[in-house]
Amino acid sequence: MKRTACLAALLLCLAAASAQADYPERAITLIVPAAAGGNADITARLVGQEMSRQLGQPVVVENRVGAGGRIGTQAVVRAPADGYTIGYAHVGTLVLHRFLFKQQLYNLDRDVTPIGLVAETPNVIVVNAASPYRDLKSFIDASRAQPDRLTMTSADPGTTSEVGVKLFIAQTGAAVRQIPYKATAAQLSDLLGGHVDAMMENLPPLIGNLKDGRLRALAVTTKTRAASNPDVPTVAEQGYPDYEQSAWSALIAPAGTPPAAVARLNAALNQALRSESVEKELRSRSQEPLGGTPQDVQTQIRKELPKWENIIKAATLD
Repeated sequence: MKRTACLAALLLCLAAASAQADYPERAITLIVPAAAGGNADITARLVGQEMSRQLGQPVVVENRVGAGGRIGTQAVVRAPADGYTIGYAHVGTLVLHRFLFKQQLYNLDRDVTPIGLVAETPNVIVVNAASPYRDLKSFIDASRAQPDRLTMTSADPGTTSEVGVKLFIAQTGAAVRQIPYKATAAQLSDLLGGHVDAMMENLPPLIGNLKDGRLRALAVTTKTRAASNPDVPTVAEQGYPDYEQSAWSALIAPAGTPPAAVARLNAALNQALRSESVEKELRSRSQEPLGGTPQDVQTQIRKELPKWENIIKAATLD
């Protein structure tokens, strides 16, 4: 009996090893915790398409919207840890939410397995091209002259643009009324329609409207200017040297995902980011490809935690 049990256990181990060696054998679902058409969605689809070629199986994007990315992230951590459900995460879901929400839907240190970093992205402050505001100073001065009359949109609570607007208000003294939106497309529609005055959002989805003259950029939020729009000054350049924030992203999997599957996904991600087509497209959108090991995601999180904790406390965002 004992010998039979040992043989059965050995066969199970061999079967598991064989299954991992053949991974992936079917389509992989990539959950994006944001609406279609936004920066996260566009980036995930671009990288996922190239990963499909590397893996020999489709990487299918599934949008799960809500709660600044918490709904989608929760769906990832609750999925079977078999390598067939992965998630697109960002600094909001991996870092900011720890300090912004009292109710935590999951434990990031316990429930998530990192796969690899994806890209870093600047945010930008834009107005309608018909707007009278041609630089940051004129916009801030106008807001102070008539407090709460001017409006500035941002993404869901817990995103870098939402926190970025609050930080902008705290550091510049701009007396604007912030309006959070669930989707970039809705913000953009209202801005182009003249229903709101300004918008802070990831730069990539707005580049087309900036190039065709429908929008005017007042500032980018990073320390240095964006490669795709080098004529747009930073917030820091315009009198607020301490202002800096950007968005970075990563791929994650549920805790307990087999190491062989994580290694395969990490290799495919790095190959995708090094491919000429993906790298060229990301850089044309002012996104910096990152990549690296799963441990690099943990290192990035540890680096960002004290920075954002201090920023959130200083801006009294909690």
